[in-house]
Amino acid sequence: MDTTVSKWGNSLGIRIPAAIVQSSGISDGDKMDISYTPDGSIIIQKKKKDKSELKAFGILHRFAAPDLIAKEKDAFGMAMEGKYGKGKKDAH
Repeated sequence: MDTTVSKWGNSLGIRIPAAIVQSSGISDGDKMDISYTPDGSIIIQKKKKDKSELKAFGILHRFAAPDLIAKEKDAFGMAMEGKYGKGKKDAH
């Protein structure tokens, strides 16, 4: 797909076509890593999610009452969806 580089403040920006956004699973606010190779290729990758939230879940899970574990998992899943946008594709 072709796109155009545009001036954005003191930087340059590239718009990511909707088809790539949808198929790659990226969403507004995602952290990205950008690098380039000696041959001039530019590589843009979605950064991995912060594992601290998952560690916190493990600690909470260890101290949770057994009858609350299922509710805790549901609440944690909804919080992650809200933060990382999982399920946004289904809303369209």
